Amino acid sequence: MICKRCEGKGYIEVEEICKVCNGTGKAKSFDPKMTSELSKEQIEMFLKGICGACRGTGKIKRLVICNECKGTGKAGRCKICGAKIVGDHDLCSNCKKKPHAYLLRNSCGIEDLRLNRIYVGKVSAVTDIGVFVQLNKRLRGLIHKRNLKDELKEEETVLVRVASIRPSGEIDLTLERMDDYVVIEIKKDVPIVKISDIEGYLGKVVEVRGKVVHVKLTKATVFTIVDETGSVNALAFEDERAYPEIDVNDIVSIVGIVRKREKVQIEVLEMEKLLGSEAYEIQRSIQRELERRSEPTFVGFLIESEILERLKPEMMAVAKELRKAVFESRPIIIRHHWDADGVCGGVAIERALMDLVERFHPDPEAKYYLVRRRISRAPFYELEDVVKDLDESLEDAERYGDKIPIVVLVDNGSGIEDIPAIRQFLTFGADVITIDHHYPDDEVDKYLLYHINPYKVGGDSNYTAGILSVEIARMINPDVDLRLLAGVSVIGDKAEGEVEKYVELTGLSRDELQDIALALEFEGFYLRFRPSSYIIHEILGFGRKDRQKNLVEMLSSYAKEAIESQVRTAMEGLKVQELPNGIVLVALDLENYSRRFTFPPPGKLTGEVHDRIKSRYDRIVTIGYGPDFAVIRSEGVELDIPRLVRELQEEVNAGVEGGGHLIVGSIKFIPAKRKEVLARLASKIGSI
Repeated sequence: MICKRCEGKGYIEVEEICKVCNGTGKAKSFDPKMTSELSKEQIEMFLKGICGACRGTGKIKRLVICNECKGTGKAGRCKICGAKIVGDHDLCSNCKKKPHAYLLRNSCGIEDLRLNRIYVGKVSAVTDIGVFVQLNKRLRGLIHKRNLKDELKEEETVLVRVASIRPSGEIDLTLERMDDYVVIEIKKDVPIVKISDIEGYLGKVVEVRGKVVHVKLTKATVFTIVDETGSVNALAFEDERAYPEIDVNDIVSIVGIVRKREKVQIEVLEMEKLLGSEAYEIQRSIQRELERRSEPTFVGFLIESEILERLKPEMMAVAKELRKAVFESRPIIIRHHWDADGVCGGVAIERALMDLVERFHPDPEAKYYLVRRRISRAPFYELEDVVKDLDESLEDAERYGDKIPIVVLVDNGSGIEDIPAIRQFLTFGADVITIDHHYPDDEVDKYLLYHINPYKVGGDSNYTAGILSVEIARMINPDVDLRLLAGVSVIGDKAEGEVEKYVELTGLSRDELQDIALALEFEGFYLRFRPSSYIIHEILGFGRKDRQKNLVEMLSSYAKEAIESQVRTAMEGLKVQELPNGIVLVALDLENYSRRFTFPPPGKLTGEVHDRIKSRYDRIVTIGYGPDFAVIRSEGVELDIPRLVRELQEEVNAGVEGGGHLIVGSIKFIPAKRKEVLARLASKIGSI
C-alpha cells in the first residue's frame, strides 16, 4: 500500500529556520567560502543585505526520509489486526502466521498475483484437462487434473495456491484446504484521475469518481458519469443490468480500463457507491462547476429591440436552465404548434441543444433521447399530447433511470386551456417553460418555471415564438446560424414592425421565405403528429442546399395549388353581413364548402379567404365554422378572443373552449349547440 504521508515517494519536504540568518531573512555579511555553493542571484542578494540562503524568507525547505515508511514509499496497516506496517506488506508478522486467503478485486491484474499465495476463486469450467478457476473477472487459472484429488463443480468457491505463472500468462493452480481462515480483499492501487484527463491513460486502469446522471441498458449497462471537469460513459458488461444498487444521482467510484471507440470510455471493473463527507464534497464540486458551465453566452440580439432587451433576463435564465439540463443528462421535450412559426421556434431550440449534446455528451446516441421535439396540432398543450409525453417519460424513468424532463412549450402554453396538461406533468416532477406570443393568461404563470411572452413587457404578437426561440437558442449555443428560421417565422405568421428586420438578415426575398413557410406547413400537415426532424431540417436548409431548393419549390407549389383549389370553392359559400356597428361579418361554411382531412386545414383556409377579401372593408371579421369549431380572423377590429371565449363559457352551456391571439383564434363547442354559440359570438362582435 502506498504510504499516505509521503504519497509513495519515500521522503517528505520539511521547513526549518534558516541557520545562516537565524530566521530573520537578513544578512549583514556572508562567508566567502559559501560562494561555490551559491548562485549569482543569491550572492547579489547577500550584497544587498538579504539572506541569499533562504532568499529572505527566514526559512529553508529540505527533504528528509519519511518516518512512516522508512523511505520505502510503502506503508499501511495490517488487513487483519490493523497494526502499523512498513514496506510492501499486507499483514503484520503476527497475522502472517494465521490461516488466511486473498480475494482479488476485479481491478487486479496478473501483475498483482504472488507465487505461493492462496486465493479465493470460483470454478468456471470442469474439462478433461482439469478445472478452470476464476480469480476475478480478468484472471483465470487451471488446476491440472493430475493435481485434483476431489471432484469439483461449476460455481463452487475454492481455495487455490498460485504454483506458477508462465511467460504466456497462463496461471497454474493447486487446490488448497483450510479451516477457519481470514479472507483479505486486495484492491489495486490505481491513479485517481479527472474525466478531462482520462484520454492520457488509454489502455490503463484508473479510478474515476463522479455522479451518475444516466443509465442505459444495451449489450452492456452504460453509466454516464460526470465530475467537475467533464463526462464519460462507463460500460459494465453483464448479462443483466449491472450494479443494480447504483442509480441515477448516486456518487460513485469507478475503477476500469480506459478505451477509445467513437469516444473515450471506461470499461468497468469495479463500481461502488460513495457516501458521507467524501460524496458530499464531490457533489458540491460538481454542482459548482455545473453552475459555471451552464451560464449562457450573450452575443447580442440579431436586431435592436427594446422589447427583446426587456425580455433578456428571463431569456438568459431559460437558456441556462436548458444548458444545465444537457450537462445533467436531463431529457428535454419541445412541444410546438404545427404552423411555420411554431416549427421554426421548436427547431431553433432543438438544433441548439442537439449541437450542444453532440459536443459535450460522451454517448453518441444521447441527442436522440435527451432532446425530443414533438408537434401539437391544437394551439395549446392538450391532454392528448401530455399523456403521450408523460407515459414515454415514465417508461424511460423506469427502464433507464431517466429524470423527469423539462418541457418547453413553443407557440403555445400561455392560455388557461394549457393548464390541465401542464398540471398533470407537474405532478410527476416536470418543469415547464413557455415561449409564446399569444395573449397570456396570468393564471398559467403559477405553473410555469419561466414564461417568455412579449405581452409581459409591453410587446405584442408580432414578436413571434420563432423569433423568441431563435434568440434563446443563440444564448444556448452561439455557434448555430438560425437567421433563416427567424425570417421564415416572421413571414409565416405575417408579423409586422421592427421584427421585419429579421427578413433582411436572411438574404432571401419575402416570396422565397413565404415558399419555405408554405413547404413547412404543407409537409407538417401530412406528417400529422410525427416531428420528422430530417424532412423539416432539410426544408430549413440544414441539409444539402441544392436539395432544399428543389424540395421547397416542389412542396410550396403543391401547397399553392391546394390552397387555390379550396379557396375557389370556399368563396362560393361566403355569407357577408354588415353589423349595426359597421363591422363586416363574413361567415364561411367549412363543413360544406371545403374538403376534410386535406391541406389546407380549416384555420389555414379561413386565413387565406380572409386575406383575399379584407382589402374590401375597413373593419372585418371572418368566421370559418364547422360542426364543432369556429376559426376567427379579423382586421381593423379590436377583438379580444380570449375574453370572448370566457364569456361564451359562462353564457352558453356548450362545452366551449379555445383561445389564441387577441384578433386571431379558434373556438370548439358541442355540435348541437353550434347555432347558439355562433349567434352569441356574432352578437358580441356586433356590440364592440
